Amino acid sequence: MKFSSNIAAGLGSVKSLGEYFEDLKLSRKALIISGEKSYQVAGEMVSKSLQGSNIQTEEFIGKFEPTRETAEKFISKLLKYKGTETAIVAIGGGSVADICKYVAKELNLDLVVIPTLLASDAIATGYSVLWEKGKNQAIQTKTPSLIVGDYEILRNQPKRFVSAGAGDMLSKISALYDWRLAFWLGNESYNDFAMNVAKSTTELLEKRILDVSKMNYIGIETLFLAEVTDGYLMELSGSTRVAAGSEHLFAFAMETLDLNGIHGEYCALGTILMSYLQSRDKMDTREYLQAVGVPTTASELDIKPYSIVKALTMAHKMRPWYTILGQNGLSEGSAERLARYTHVIS
Repeated sequence: MKFSSNIAAGLGSVKSLGEYFEDLKLSRKALIISGEKSYQVAGEMVSKSLQGSNIQTEEFIGKFEPTRETAEKFISKLLKYKGTETAIVAIGGGSVADICKYVAKELNLDLVVIPTLLASDAIATGYSVLWEKGKNQAIQTKTPSLIVGDYEILRNQPKRFVSAGAGDMLSKISALYDWRLAFWLGNESYNDFAMNVAKSTTELLEKRILDVSKMNYIGIETLFLAEVTDGYLMELSGSTRVAAGSEHLFAFAMETLDLNGIHGEYCALGTILMSYLQSRDKMDTREYLQAVGVPTTASELDIKPYSIVKALTMAHKMRPWYTILGQNGLSEGSAERLARYTHVIS
């Protein structure tokens, strides 16, 4: 199997972006799409490197909501480039990456992703999670042609996003259990090789969790490559289930309620909750999450107990997956009991 993504990673790797374009024979024209803060962090270096290799650049800088409507508007803007060889360069976090993956798929364009945040694995996967009519939906889109991880940039991101990224990655503790359950009881597809690689990357992340928390070179590299590996594993297995289970269903439900946290933080709470249902609560899940600084209680995120309970009762409806939540999900009473037993609420 030939994978779509190439990786360029290291200190100052963005400065060599023009060379990567030449090595991979990408377009001589690049459309840079970035949020304003992300552009301040990396945009000038990206433009300078591309222009230094005589690559023509256009820029779209702004605030992008991760919705299908936003993505469709971008497609309308970019249709004038349809007849030319063009590469999209996405600078930022998961929201920008998800929009650009969708656009690149629809217009059949090469895609380069340059993360400035490591808050989730969206920077590397071939799926986009976009909102439409009040619901977030996972859409198979396009795996990036190139992912550039500049550790100098990534070491300077706010600590909260690194913690959230670790929360997203450590959610495999419960997700992989659910995936096997879905294979045996839910007749879902399964790939044993992908399962074991995912398990190994999770164990390595646990081993290096203090480096991740310190945001040193080893920690940033470990988290970045763990997120990139998710993209490969999803492509290998043809499923997001290698990285997402009942804890992600809980996270999606929390996002629907429009609360104060971000995706990886919700995944962390979900992993604590679902590990208890899976009778795996004796593991050191909470300790790993606390070590990297991700919140492990609702109060740390200033979220009311009722919202946790509500999300737990909604979670099984978020995707048509078989998980430890079963087909009927949790009653309100069971959800509250679970949240209190796990000390997510008090």
